Amino acid sequence: MRVFRQGSSSLAYARRGAGPPLVLLHGLSGSAAWWRRNVPALAQHFCVYTVDLMGFGKSRRQHPLPLREAARLLEAWLGALELRQPRLIGHSMGAHIGLHLAARYPLGALVLVAASALVRDPWWRMSLRLPQAAWHGAWEFLPTLAWDALRAGPRNLYRATQEIIRDDPAELLGHVNCPTLLVWGERDVLVTRPMGERLRESLANSHLVVIPGAGHNVMYDRAAAFNATVIPFLLNPTEVLKTG
Repeated sequence: MRVFRQGSSSLAYARRGAGPPLVLLHGLSGSAAWWRRNVPALAQHFCVYTVDLMGFGKSRRQHPLPLREAARLLEAWLGALELRQPRLIGHSMGAHIGLHLAARYPLGALVLVAASALVRDPWWRMSLRLPQAAWHGAWEFLPTLAWDALRAGPRNLYRATQEIIRDDPAELLGHVNCPTLLVWGERDVLVTRPMGERLRESLANSHLVVIPGAGHNVMYDRAAAFNATVIPFLLNPTEVLKTG
């Protein structure tokens, strides 16, 4: 993976494919590996950038940034690479960061996957739902989930969880003007479907799709359905929203 540095902060990222730029942001405890069932299909249409956010994956030897600062670092990275009007897919915490970025940087389209933006439960209550979330997801994903959580470490996971709960992006939602697709898993018990419906009501140019049988890690649990949902939107977001 390549590394972008700004001051004491850095991001590890990889690139694959050719076409309009598409950035993928993983969720809490995650890494670029969470997108491995999606990148081959996406890279047929886009130049795909997978990012390891600070504190995670190959950027793990740092503390996670507050979500707003993470968005500012991503903005600097996009500027350094001269990525104009990129599309962005963010999962959970990555979607939360994506909202902050979309409010300050011109995106061509935004996909929010099980966005954690409205989560307000204390960390201990969220942790109690983790076994149920694992049960509802793809079991073959568990080794990746466990390995990435182990690499991040309990301190980084706790800090990032607290930041998700503290950060309220409500005042940003009116500044997100790009076409936005919200994707939720039918069986998500961590970030539930009503949160997706509330976000859809708050984002003027948005549409919500619920994928049957998927849990919180929608893009892995039902990869084919996920890819078939997001690719047409990313190729022609305005048209999909009109017909959605």
